Amino acid sequence: MAEESAGGGHLPELRARLSELRATDNPVGIEEAEAAAESLAETFQPEPRVASGAYLDAIGSASRRLEQALGESGVSPFATAMQAAVGAVEELAAEVERNHKVPLT
Repeated sequence: MAEESAGGGHLPELRARLSELRATDNPVGIEEAEAAAESLAETFQPEPRVASGAYLDAIGSASRRLEQALGESGVSPFATAMQAAVGAVEELAAEVERNHKVPLT
């Protein structure tokens, strides 16, 4: 969920659009936005991966840097998406616990 929400959920398309904007309009701050998007993409780990607290924090930090580079100064859209996902994550964890073959310790 974190990776799918980072960068507005369409990081490859966002990176392509930023590159296009740099080539056509070259607005102030475009290099910072491109660097932040690249940093976020580099934060993603290859599959299979574990959603550890440290990994999720790294994605959250990189996402926020990108949001700020793009001019987002209010509430983080990434943080809002993560808060909205809490119920689904908790339900998935409960389902795994209910259907596990041996007791979890």
